[in-house]
Amino acid sequence: MDRGNKQGGLKQKLKQGFDISPEEAEQLAEELHNEHPHITIDLLRKVYNHRKAALVQFIRHILGIELLETFAETVTKAFDDFIAKHSYLSSRQLQFLDLLKNFVLEKGEVSKRNLIESPFTMLHPEGIRGMFNQREINEILSLTEKVLAA
Repeated sequence: MDRGNKQGGLKQKLKQGFDISPEEAEQLAEELHNEHPHITIDLLRKVYNHRKAALVQFIRHILGIELLETFAETVTKAFDDFIAKHSYLSSRQLQFLDLLKNFVLEKGEVSKRNLIESPFTMLHPEGIRGMFNQREINEILSLTEKVLAA
């Protein structure tokens, strides 16, 4: 099969929403690099504000096949869902979660230790420990791990 037919078949697969193999994704990456060497996966991740997406996800997004949320959208949605499921939280606890969300968005990471340091100690001298019980702390840690893995 010649390269033109192979390339056309691959584009058709993508347009129809079919998955492509890692080899086909590599072929697309090579073709993209040959046509536009300045476009790299790192550049696409910065442009689309998505830290972990694969090249094929960007291609599918660009073709309108798959919607890629930005990191900010993913984080915001996760925190909004968490707050909705914990409707009993006080205004200070909500303020802490908002501060945490903004910290994650700005830094792109968070550790347990961060949660007992500034800026979190501005809301309570013990940080997260003074604001939430252990079950809630575990849920918050799980939330941050989930969004940072996205």
